[in-house]
Amino acid sequence: MTVRELLEAIVRRWPLVLVGAVCTMGLAMMSVRDTGVYWTRSEVAFLAPSSTVYPNSLKTTSEDLIITAGAVAKSITGPDRVTKYSSPDVNLVGIGVDEGWSIRLPDTGGQWASDYSTQSLVVEVVGPDEAAVREQHAELRAEIAAELDRRQREAGVDRVNDITVDDGDESTVLYHVGGSRPRAFAMTALLGAGATFALVVLLEHRARRRRAVDDGSRSAASIERTSAVHVAGSSLGGPSTRR
Repeated sequence: MTVRELLEAIVRRWPLVLVGAVCTMGLAMMSVRDTGVYWTRSEVAFLAPSSTVYPNSLKTTSEDLIITAGAVAKSITGPDRVTKYSSPDVNLVGIGVDEGWSIRLPDTGGQWASDYSTQSLVVEVVGPDEAAVREQHAELRAEIAAELDRRQREAGVDRVNDITVDDGDESTVLYHVGGSRPRAFAMTALLGAGATFALVVLLEHRARRRRAVDDGSRSAASIERTSAVHVAGSSLGGPSTRR
C-alpha cells in the first residue's frame, strides 16, 4: 500500500480513525497524570551483646545472628514463599510494585542457590504518599525490634545477653521515583497512532481480498454464461441436410 492509498483509506474510514484518536488521547493524558511513587530502603543490623572478648558489636558476626534475623523477618512477613532473584539488590520499584513493603534477609546465592551471609534485614517501603511511606517505614522498624524482644523474653534470655538492633534511622532517605511525562505522552501517542493505522491497513487488505474474490466469481459466471450461449447458438443455428 502506497502513502496515497493509505491516506485515501484513512479518509474512507474516518470514524475508525476518530475513535482511535480519542482513545489514544485519553490514554496519553492518563500517562502524564502519574505523579510517581516514593521509595525508601534501609538495613536493620542485628548486633551481638558486647563483651570483653568482643567489645565491638558491629564487627561481631555469627550464624546465630543470621538465623535470628531470618526468623524475625519470617514472623512479620508470614509463611508465604519468598521469591528468589538473581541479585540481592533487587528492589520493590524495580519489580514493578508501586505500593507495598517488604522485609527480607539478603540472599547472595543467586537465583538457583541460597547464601545468607549478612546479619541484617532489608526494609523497603514504596507508595504514592510521602508521609505514609515514612510512617510505614518507622512502624516496620519498630515491629522488628518488638518481635526480637518478644522472642528473647519467651526464650528466657537475660537482658545482659540480648541481641539488639541498629536500624540506622538517621541514614534513611526517601526517593521520588517517576518517569518523564513528555516521553510517556509521546510514546503513548505513537503507539496509539500505529495501532490505528495498522487496523486501517488490515481492514483495507480484507476489503480488497473480498473484492478480488467477488470479481473472480463474477468473471467466472460471465464466462460460463457466454459459453452456454455459444453452445445453444450452435445447436439451434447449425446447417441441416435433406434428401
